[in-house]
Amino acid sequence: MNYRALGRSGLTISALSLGTVSLGVDYGIEAPGEFGRPDDADAIRLLRAAVDRGITLIDTAPAYGESERLVGLAVGGDARVVIATKVNAMGVASGFSRTVAASIESSLKTLKRDVLDIVQIHNATAALIADGSVTDALLDAQRRGLVRAIGASVYGEEAALAVIRAGHFTVLQVAFSVLDQRMARAVLPAAETAGVGVIVRSAFLKGALTPKAQWLPASLAPLREAATRACDALAGGVWERLPEAAMRFCLSAPRVASVLTGARTVAELEAAVAAETAGPLDPSALAEAARLGLTDERLLNPSQWDIP
Repeated sequence: MNYRALGRSGLTISALSLGTVSLGVDYGIEAPGEFGRPDDADAIRLLRAAVDRGITLIDTAPAYGESERLVGLAVGGDARVVIATKVNAMGVASGFSRTVAASIESSLKTLKRDVLDIVQIHNATAALIADGSVTDALLDAQRRGLVRAIGASVYGEEAALAVIRAGHFTVLQVAFSVLDQRMARAVLPAAETAGVGVIVRSAFLKGALTPKAQWLPASLAPLREAATRACDALAGGVWERLPEAAMRFCLSAPRVASVLTGARTVAELEAAVAAETAGPLDPSALAEAARLGLTDERLLNPSQWDIP
């Protein structure tokens, strides 16, 4: 496992990290026999297996159902692990300071930590960053020693650049994949210049860059066709090889600190670790990948997917 500095946060993390939304809620494409969160015992086993294989960053959130509880039970007491969680400020009209403080206190207890390594604003918008209230609440928690590093998880270039330009954040989480390369143009260079560490999520685009793409509904036929093109270009038309190529593409990005895998089984975890071990894609494969990016937000943002 390779390890990289997370911007100017002072933290060093594994190049491959574990996202836990699929451990806390049912998540992803409903492929036969491959849907639904694991039971507690299997989830805890997976979390501990990830650390045993060298993964040091685990990403969670209160919004991910049982995720924080499971992370706390499995690795809350493990000093090797950097835990990144979130605060959800969406829909809060006032009282940001109280809301953020309550969220942090709850996460500390649930994750069994005295200090939270990273706290991110969940789904931060440019308007929320401009308002500054949530940022101020996080900075206050940081000054009080409850949080080591603050960051934001965002959708879109506008919000990402707002986080970078604010100057207070050292961590930025963005969606990035073979099919969604939009952050490479302006966001990744700007983050590097500002010393903001980038964590990539959606390397598999919620399963669209795995064999599960074959079960995408007719309403997402253009996405299924794009995934098929990626499979042909990067995996020789073999669906089972596509996840490795998709993960290696993200790990090849020079300005990315860590790439989240949303593994829900130990087998999926092992495959992601093997992809990290295999190293970056070769230049010819990267040139092929560069031609596969889409721009349609309706296809690239799973929250906008039209699934019956």
